[in-house]
Amino acid sequence: DAALHAVLVGFVISMIFGHAPIIFPAVLRLPITFNPIFYVSLALLHTSLLLRLVGDLVFLPPLRQWGGLLNGIAILLFLASIAYVVILARKSQPSAGAA
Repeated sequence: DAALHAVLVGFVISMIFGHAPIIFPAVLRLPITFNPIFYVSLALLHTSLLLRLVGDLVFLPPLRQWGGLLNGIAILLFLASIAYVVILARKSQPSAGAA
């Protein structure tokens, strides 16, 4: 369990976090620019993964459960930060009808 989550959450989800600001604008045509707020979800993801792995290795199910819950919260926080950046970018763009 620990090795699987270390790879899938620690590496794969981190790569999604890192590449989403590049891929989303190209695929979804969303105005996403870099924002330091993205680091909050990344830090929470890795901290919670550490809790999850320690809980798994020392047989502390509550610690593992808290780590898993915080993993999910980190992913939701990342999605919320993407939405926040998109809303900010759309508010700062001039309207199409303005000359």
